Amino acid sequence: MRVLILGGGGTLGAFSAGALTALEGAGWSPHACIASSAGGINMLRSTVGGPADAERFWLDLDWKWLVGDAVRHNPLRGGILDPVRFRARVEQGVDWAALHADPRPIGFLVVDLHTGRVALRGNRTEKDDAALRAVAHASYALPPLLSPIALGDALLADGGLLRNAPLEFALELGATEIVYLCNVQVTPHKDWRHASIPTALLRYADIYFRRASNIGFADAPIVEGRYHGVPFLAIAPPERLAFGELVRSMIPSDASMRHLIGLGRQAAHEALQGAYRVGVSERTSLLDREIGPASVGVRRIHPGPSPAHGPRADGTSRP
Repeated sequence: MRVLILGGGGTLGAFSAGALTALEGAGWSPHACIASSAGGINMLRSTVGGPADAERFWLDLDWKWLVGDAVRHNPLRGGILDPVRFRARVEQGVDWAALHADPRPIGFLVVDLHTGRVALRGNRTEKDDAALRAVAHASYALPPLLSPIALGDALLADGGLLRNAPLEFALELGATEIVYLCNVQVTPHKDWRHASIPTALLRYADIYFRRASNIGFADAPIVEGRYHGVPFLAIAPPERLAFGELVRSMIPSDASMRHLIGLGRQAAHEALQGAYRVGVSERTSLLDREIGPASVGVRRIHPGPSPAHGPRADGTSRP
């Protein structure tokens, strides 16, 4: 089972939207999806019009209307963003009944503010499409931007800050291949040189921001491209993207969103090229046909054959 994890990161979700476009273009599609925060927005928009619709959502996002929303209602009750207008933008055209009936497991990461527990809830846990809709709303309800969602005895909010990359949930779903779209590269650029306390403080903030944006992944045991033996690929912005540039990119404007979308497309293309070129007789990804014969012998994904991948390179059938 191919599991896609869509990480959060506020407006940095535009990066993942671009990466989704590249995945679609390469022919890679998941059997299950796990979404966190902004990843939930990308997932919902993709159900309406594919990755292109996810890209359009971020391109239409502008700091001016966000500021306007903040002054049109009571932020102490609904949050800084206008919950009605923002949710209407996120869910426009979403067929909740179809999403609830989707044969693929589709889950959203939420935290119950009553108990403090983070859970994966979606079309396999909720009794109807109304409950699924509430869970989806909660997945990007990050106080103080948006208020939490009451559902039964729970008060649900965005679980991304607590567990942005729930790799263990992917294993529970039976993952045989995991792709994680992380909007912040966990490793900072390596050309930093210590000069003073202020620069050291900035470096510390950089590392903190990156690790906090990848909780669940930053310390995960990824060995030779595998997580507990399962082929694993993280698609992230380049390490050279500096902390200040990353923060500035979070201010939604046409230029910044286009920049992030372009980075996402490029990063996904480069990651796929590197991760799946493992040797003609050992290729395991459904990308085999799109990428073609391997030219690099570094094994970065699980070398075992998969029954879904057609004939071997020598023409014999897979078991």
